[in-house]
Amino acid sequence: MRAVLAVLLLLVCSAAVAQEPHEAEIRAVIARWYGELEKKNEGRIWGLTAPCFIEATPHYEHIDTGAANLGPRVYISLAARALKFTYDVERIRIDPNFAKVRVWERGYFFAWAAQQTYESAADTLFVLERQETDGRWLILAHQSSSQGIPPNKITDPMPDLREHYYATEGKDRDPQADARNVGKF
Repeated sequence: MRAVLAVLLLLVCSAAVAQEPHEAEIRAVIARWYGELEKKNEGRIWGLTAPCFIEATPHYEHIDTGAANLGPRVYISLAARALKFTYDVERIRIDPNFAKVRVWERGYFFAWAAQQTYESAADTLFVLERQETDGRWLILAHQSSSQGIPPNKITDPMPDLREHYYATEGKDRDPQADARNVGKF
C-alpha cells in the first residue's frame, strides 16, 4: 500500500513540476499582452496572438463620425485608459496544447472634482495555444467584461493618484482650485 502511495505521489509531483515551466511562459505572455496594451498606438499585440485569434472584446474602437473613412481610435481596455493599471492572474488551467487563464484587471483613475481615486475592474479570460512548430504559447482567444467589484476585491486603501494625475492628464489644471471646489459640481 505504501509503495502504491509513493508511486502516486511521485507521479503527481512530477506532473506539477512539468507544468511549472509552462505556467511561467504563460504568465510572461499575459504580462507582455498588458504591456503592449498600455503603449496604446505604439503597442503591438499581434506578435502574441495565434493564427485565427478571436478577439471577443477589442481593446480599441473607432468613433463613428458618419464619414466614409474610420473615425479616431479610442482605447477601451483598462490597461490603456487607467492612470494606474494592475492585474491578478486568478487561475491557470494547462493541458499539453491549450491553457485557460482567468485574470482580474484593476484600473485606477482620479476624480478631480471629488479629489479622490476610484477603481474600475474587468474579469478577463484568455485561451492560449501552444504552437506545434516552436512550442511557444500564443493567445488564441481573449474576452474581457467590466464588473462590479465584490467586497472581497475592493482595493483598500486606494492608491493616491493626485500627484500623478496633475503631472499627466491634469497638467493644465489647477490642483489647489480643484481642491477648493470639491463638492460644488
